Amino acid sequence: MFNVIAGVLDLVSGDITGETSRYIEEFYDDTVVAALSLGAHGDQNPIFFRQTYDLREFRIKDYAKRGEDISNAMPPPGGAGLDRNDPTVAKLMNQQKRMLLTMGQMLGEEVLHAMRGASDTRELSDVGIYANHKTVTCPGRKRTDVGRSGVAGTYTDADPIDIRLGVLVLGDVAIAQVNAIPYAAIGLRLKKESPYARTMLTARANGMSRAGYVPDDASYSHQIFSVLNSPVKPGCAETAIVDGILELLPRLVY
Repeated sequence: MFNVIAGVLDLVSGDITGETSRYIEEFYDDTVVAALSLGAHGDQNPIFFRQTYDLREFRIKDYAKRGEDISNAMPPPGGAGLDRNDPTVAKLMNQQKRMLLTMGQMLGEEVLHAMRGASDTRELSDVGIYANHKTVTCPGRKRTDVGRSGVAGTYTDADPIDIRLGVLVLGDVAIAQVNAIPYAAIGLRLKKESPYARTMLTARANGMSRAGYVPDDASYSHQIFSVLNSPVKPGCAETAIVDGILELLPRLVY
């Protein structure tokens, strides 16, 4: 959920991470390629996100005039329902574009700060490399009602959901992969239980599972769209992802 600032601007955009990449590459005079990946971000939004909510209110009112209530529904993609000639709408959209630049530079500075403190200067050829992957399966469900939030969902049983996991270990750095959108708590649990002090989790890696958003077990009680619309039954995915990745990691040799 990090790259969502430009969602209503009807633009092809790299969003915040696109601006971050450009900022880092410019700093190094375009001698490097800055590739960013998203972590466990299923329940995360940018810290500065006000314009999106303000613009949503304009869309709700516009659709209501046509007899359609989207107040508790996922808005249509793009900026449908927004009058770009309205001065307030235009101002909010312009602020969103400026926010991309601001947040991209802030994140870029964090990356540059971390790189300045890096002490490991070994060549990649001197670092051991290990990779592995597997697929875990969780019971599936199909939602039988509608609504974005505020009301418990109703479900029937559905086909099981496969989630693809992977690991890429570079020396003592473990990069775990999941082809879904896990909640932050899942990534934090993995880091806590991993034998590798330097462990990170990348999401939406190697394709995209039908699982979509993957809440941690404790969050399944929340009546929000990412939980209500999850096709995975509660009680499986969090442990399946964490334990599955831990099983893929090679044993540390001291």
